[in-house]
Amino acid sequence: MLNIQDSNYFKRTIKIFVVAMTLILIAFVLSLIFSPSIETFKSISSGLPSNLEDAQGLNKVWEYILNNGGRVPLQMFIFSLIPIPFLYCLNIISTSIVTGIMFGFAIHIDFNKGIIMVGSAIPHAIIEIFAMCIVISGLYKLNQAIVRKISNLFRSNKKQNFSFKLALSNLLKVYLLVALPLYILAAFLETYFTDFIYNLFT
Repeated sequence: MLNIQDSNYFKRTIKIFVVAMTLILIAFVLSLIFSPSIETFKSISSGLPSNLEDAQGLNKVWEYILNNGGRVPLQMFIFSLIPIPFLYCLNIISTSIVTGIMFGFAIHIDFNKGIIMVGSAIPHAIIEIFAMCIVISGLYKLNQAIVRKISNLFRSNKKQNFSFKLALSNLLKVYLLVALPLYILAAFLETYFTDFIYNLFT
């Protein structure tokens, strides 16, 4: 259905996802061991856009979609156009580390409530991060095409160029048909399911 001309697209996505989950686990374990201060937690929380903090209901869903499904992928796309490999991965690295720290901090402050909070947040966190991995998998080929074209300018023996047009086409297809729906699902889960589960068990 997607007609993606990249046989390794989703295999690459899974590899990126495994790395992201590993970063979350490492950050989680380290935050349990070193017990971040309240100030650290507040500084992390203050990184959220103010419109997300104040929004409610469907308006909050829409803000999550705009931010997580729009602004963040656009920022990663812009980074991918810079001929520096993996610069576009900064967002998922920071997201994974912050997620792990916040999970560890919540359990450290209050074990019972922390477990409930982490359990209620895991579904939307996993879906959102997986959507980011799907986008990054496409950005990898896009950035690779740019880097190869520029590096060939300085080579006497040219290497085969990658198609920028094909990479962009694959990225747009997968973003619109797979990643964006996942971002939308994550936004609904974060707005309604997370609070529902947390309130149910507290």
